[in-house]
Amino acid sequence: MQNYYSDENFTKHLEKAPHEDRSAALRHYAKIFQHPLTWEDLRWIRTQTKLPISVKGIQHPDDARLAIDNGADVIYVTNHGGRQANSGISTLELLPGVAAAAGSTPVMFDGGVRSATDAVIALARGATAVGVGRVYALSLSYGGAESLTHFLKAFLAELDLCLAICGFKDIAELKAAGVELVTDVKNARKQA
Repeated sequence: MQNYYSDENFTKHLEKAPHEDRSAALRHYAKIFQHPLTWEDLRWIRTQTKLPISVKGIQHPDDARLAIDNGADVIYVTNHGGRQANSGISTLELLPGVAAAAGSTPVMFDGGVRSATDAVIALARGATAVGVGRVYALSLSYGGAESLTHFLKAFLAELDLCLAICGFKDIAELKAAGVELVTDVKNARKQA
């Protein structure tokens, strides 16, 4: 709740600071989130704009199809940082099914991407693009634009190296090859 208790857009609606009247703060929170968005809301949003609409938080193929059928232009596979339900299935495991269901609709991926190697795996498993928000933000907060520039150069260099080590000249070649997860390492070694 601290995310909300420290947000001036949340607290400006309270008569007292959240730590002074927790009950009022919780009631305000409940009032905000008592009406979750629905597919009907997405259809309405689609009628209001010609801008591309991305639906974030998709984890199941059925939801990918529903999002597309109701107006989404981009599917965004994420588990919201795993903070709310950190024992859920990893987004990397869910990605291939969602990407297949999305068909030609672009699929963004975000979920624990800390390195370019993570990005290569997500791209091979069906992502159109990969978000690196947390490390991007950490780099920016650590040393501003200079730190962020260094991170991005290092990330791209690692991406090129990872692709080369895997035998691919570029991302298009990687995506064309795809990936197959090996869960039985012992038998995979025998077959190799």
